Amino acid sequence: MRFRLATYSFCLSIGIAIGLLTIPAHAEKADKDKPIALSSDKAQFDDVKQIYYLERNVLLIKGSLIIKGEKAEVKIDPEGYQFVTIFAKPGEQASLRQKRDTGFNDFIEGFAELIEYDGKTDIAILQKQARMNQISGPRVTDQLHGDKIHYDGNTEKYNVVSKASVKSTLSPRRKELTGPSK
Repeated sequence: MRFRLATYSFCLSIGIAIGLLTIPAHAEKADKDKPIALSSDKAQFDDVKQIYYLERNVLLIKGSLIIKGEKAEVKIDPEGYQFVTIFAKPGEQASLRQKRDTGFNDFIEGFAELIEYDGKTDIAILQKQARMNQISGPRVTDQLHGDKIHYDGNTEKYNVVSKASVKSTLSPRRKELTGPSK
């Protein structure tokens, strides 16, 4: 039988075991070279086609990248790269969060009904009511809203597309004065 049904505890155990091996000590640019740890309440694996189907409480961890959703399909190419499609629960949004290299406590977070992640290129595509936030410390510094957001994790650049209009909120970038005022 090509498909095997895995229980929640099995997937969680594997996800935790792999996750403990990949916890970064520092913010790393090389998330794309990290293995993916997966967990869910239900999973099916097709070893021949190298496709994993996950359902309910899906969690994907790859270095500092964390993606959550309700359902996922993970395809592994012959080189071992993962291509993930994560679906939100109806009426909700899937989420993505990744440490940025710009500062100690800087993150990018995104929300959409559908998130596609290409492990080979480190590119995430958020579709349907997509939004992304840049976070610095405890505050959201920038926000983007659109129908589709293309986020390149290597360059930390965005491309936002929307049928109506792209909405953005950008915070001012002020440098602190280091010397005494004159």
